[in-house]
Amino acid sequence: MQGLTQKYGAPKELTITLPSIGFPPVSERRHGEVCMAILRRNGRFLLQTKRTYPDSVMRLPSGGIKAGEDIEHALLREIWEETNLEVNVDRYIAQIGYIDVDSKSRFRTHLFLVHELDGVLQCNDPHEKISDWCEVPPDDLLKYSAKLATMQPDWSNWGLFRATALEVLADYCTKADLHTGHKSEH
Repeated sequence: MQGLTQKYGAPKELTITLPSIGFPPVSERRHGEVCMAILRRNGRFLLQTKRTYPDSVMRLPSGGIKAGEDIEHALLREIWEETNLEVNVDRYIAQIGYIDVDSKSRFRTHLFLVHELDGVLQCNDPHEKISDWCEVPPDDLLKYSAKLATMQPDWSNWGLFRATALEVLADYCTKADLHTGHKSEH
């Protein structure tokens, strides 16, 4: 973790309380996930949906960290698997933990800002079941977060969980120069 913070900055550390943490992936993966805030060359963030999501709801791409895998390797592997894009990792934005009234999960979301350098957007792993992509300006991130946070009851915990990364990213965007990833001085 120290090497990551030296390369990409110290992440904001958050613990989010959810109504329940008894849903995948929070309840199933001990090693957590990487979450990719991919800033395209046009200044918009890449969001995805999968065939299994209700109402084709969009979220930031993410992927599991395998046992024994370091976070940076997982990040680069997942970006290649899901997008096929060549990127520059710019900033370690946040490490997000999850609790409910009864327990604390060991699962963590590691949110990174990455800039697209090259490549053609395509999924290299058919098991991902990605069905669509959209590009969203930073000012619209909270609209997508709100849709996730108000999902139907069967999906509400998952929606709140996925909304968190978008909210954290939106907050970061209001305080950062997105071309360099460094905090604004004004």
